Amino acid sequence: MLAMHRLLSVIALALLPFGAQAFAQTRTTSPTTPPLAQAAELRSLSQRLAKLHLQLRLNLNAEAAQRQIDQGVARFDAALTNLRQTPLQGPAATTFKRVDAVWQEQKQLMTAAPNATSAERVILSAEELTIAAGRLAMQLEGAEESPVWRLSDLAGRNNMLAQRLARLYLQTRLGDKSQGRRVDIETTRKEFVTSLDELTRAPQTSPAVADSLKLARQQWIFFDAAIGPDGGDANAARHVATTSERIGEMMDAIGNSYARQAAEKPAR
Repeated sequence: MLAMHRLLSVIALALLPFGAQAFAQTRTTSPTTPPLAQAAELRSLSQRLAKLHLQLRLNLNAEAAQRQIDQGVARFDAALTNLRQTPLQGPAATTFKRVDAVWQEQKQLMTAAPNATSAERVILSAEELTIAAGRLAMQLEGAEESPVWRLSDLAGRNNMLAQRLARLYLQTRLGDKSQGRRVDIETTRKEFVTSLDELTRAPQTSPAVADSLKLARQQWIFFDAAIGPDGGDANAARHVATTSERIGEMMDAIGNSYARQAAEKPAR
């Protein structure tokens, strides 16, 4: 298993220029970002911030994790501000209020020093926030005419699944090795792979996006090996932390590519 980790480390480092550096520019939102993409941003950030909180508890890349938490909190606030300027109506407006309320609780937890109690509260809050933001994304997706918007949201959801999977794994490193946690990990893992396959097969997927999906799949091989039953050493935990970030960046870029495609082409 150690030899496999070293081999996959080489692969991951070789892919880094195409991953973390090339896609980092996509990890921002602006008032011109479509509302569906804003909601997808909130959904993935809810799990990513919980993952980073657990990294602090484990003293795992702690300095970088704290910096990423600060940036993530600012990104969440920016996306909320942008959505407040969107004329949301009906169920979407109600759901947005719920997202905002839950976020205020999680934000307080994220800006406090981590401890055993706060970690549990962050996890519960993240799950609730993910559900609410996911509901908002579905409601906003229903207002769009192009089927490509669904692919954009699916890519955003895969980002969330990668972050949730990393968070679940880090929970096991904090001592939660229950059967229920392993079931959660396996279920989330299967959902990620299924969605990745669907994106790859979609007729609306352009050659450029297909190439990006290939890179994401290569990173997934590395990630999947680290979260496996034998991925219990310190190096595996670091690989989970760093590779989940790369996959998140890639899925963000892929989701944005679909969003641009949907905005440029009329529905068919």
